[in-house]
Amino acid sequence: MTYRVGLVCAAGVSSTFLAHALRAAIVDAGLTAVELEPMSADRAVVADVELLLVAHHLRGACDELRTATATPIVLLTTDDRGAVITEATREILQRVDTTAALEGP
Repeated sequence: MTYRVGLVCAAGVSSTFLAHALRAAIVDAGLTAVELEPMSADRAVVADVELLLVAHHLRGACDELRTATATPIVLLTTDDRGAVITEATREILQRVDTTAALEGP
């Protein structure tokens, strides 16, 4: 099963760099069955993903997203790129492990 993750961030160059760095960290963590898709908050409402990571600078959109979608949402707690990558990778790894345990062998 592929675990799909939406990265909710503003469109632009910094979002692209963050997405590339996070994809590399996901691969480095051995999470080969994870797909990461950067998206806007509007797109996140209808996205077919298992998890939404919301960039710190869009924290104001979290309440609206939580009422508009049943998808689990994690607000990334900082705008420090290195810390965001670590935090997001840890969150994805934890959720993938939990999903795998629930699905069984």
